[in-house]
Amino acid sequence: MHGHDWAFIEAKRIEEGFSFHTKLSLWLQEYLSLPSNTLIKVYEVKCGENNCPVEEVKLLWDTGNGEESLQVGRGKEKILKQDVYLAKAKQKQG
Repeated sequence: MHGHDWAFIEAKRIEEGFSFHTKLSLWLQEYLSLPSNTLIKVYEVKCGENNCPVEEVKLLWDTGNGEESLQVGRGKEKILKQDVYLAKAKQKQG
């Protein structure tokens, strides 16, 4: 048995975009209605085993009333527009 830990990747304002994904910031604004100056902290699951298929990303931001997050079950470079939409829809249900 092995463990998975969240590793910090970067923190960027939406208006700056992300070094690993050219469209993610646009999709976050579209589906989450976040202001362009919102600071997003990006974490991803890291595993020490090369053959471990786990890929997951967590995005965190402060709303002024606390921190909110969105989790996507895909590697940060592979996130699709649909992933952001579905993660937001799932968040509303939960």
